[in-house]
Amino acid sequence: MMNPSKIFALTIACGIVLLTFNWMAQAQVMYEPLQNKAPLSIYKYPRVTLAADLEANLTLVKADNGRLNITGTVTNVGKSSCKTASVAELIMNLSYAPQYSYAKTGVSDILVSRSFNNLKAGDSIELNAVYQIPDFGGWASVNLPGNAKRLFTLRVIKQDASSYKPDEDSNIENNVADDVVFYRDLTH
Repeated sequence: MMNPSKIFALTIACGIVLLTFNWMAQAQVMYEPLQNKAPLSIYKYPRVTLAADLEANLTLVKADNGRLNITGTVTNVGKSSCKTASVAELIMNLSYAPQYSYAKTGVSDILVSRSFNNLKAGDSIELNAVYQIPDFGGWASVNLPGNAKRLFTLRVIKQDASSYKPDEDSNIENNVADDVVFYRDLTH
């Protein structure tokens, strides 16, 4: 016959062994890798191209007498110099109510044109103009509806009028900036 203290010690030892096997079995199930049904894909970072990016910005400041102070800025926000022969143009187009069609009036003027062919990354060029609206009767407002509008556009294009290639200008969507002013024309 066994001593009760030996039986107790044997029972404890058997319990510890059983618990250890139980934990090991659960750990094996818990940490068993899950089967992935999708194939493993490795993310490839996009290539960063060192290209120029010409960005146009335009600011109009109105005076009471129909005079506009116009400031256009072309900035190379890209990572490389722009060495493509380019032109920055500040253009004015006129249209009248009720149709407001620029094509119908046929009035379009290039106010300022500036050529450039080496604009370093981070550098800017500025175009300035003062424009007096003829037959000006006041700026359009709630009380004084306008019957004419003028569209001022700053655009950047290649000198040969062809399209920029991606390595010449990485984002051609920001090559144009425009602003419109509505006013009362005394002759219409």
